[in-house]
Amino acid sequence: MANTLTFPSEAFPAYPTLSAPQPEGWVALAAVGLPLALAREMEGKKFRANVLTSLTRVGAEHSFDGQVSALTAKLKKLPRYKETLRELGGTEQIPELYIEGRFTGAKGELLGQFVRVVVLSRGYVYDVVEITGTVSLLAGDNSEEEVREIVKGVVVSLDA
Repeated sequence: MANTLTFPSEAFPAYPTLSAPQPEGWVALAAVGLPLALAREMEGKKFRANVLTSLTRVGAEHSFDGQVSALTAKLKKLPRYKETLRELGGTEQIPELYIEGRFTGAKGELLGQFVRVVVLSRGYVYDVVEITGTVSLLAGDNSEEEVREIVKGVVVSLDA
């Protein structure tokens, strides 16, 4: 009789658990097809501040440096993008990168982008968690600080 492979298992570990702070006035975006997403409630047709989280499983050939290069290249493709802050953090086992920048949105509006990447080694594979917050820098409210706090406050954890 053949063996049975299962998920999750030692060979195929479960995905990490993600949790994010949800300030008052922010709502879950459950229908966008992402592991975790939220946006600020907004009147009218103004830009809606949001935080979107993606989770990608990659093979053993993956590297944190490669992830940093890919993210940098992606951000530089945004119209009139200018990076304003870059911080490396985390640990040797779970490295993190945090970047802040600004770019011009489709309607000519100045937008802020806050991106945090966490890379988790899972034995044979890596899980890459990318948390991206976007906000209008011209809104005149505290959305920028809220987005920054949400992006930095997302907890990535591995269940036993």
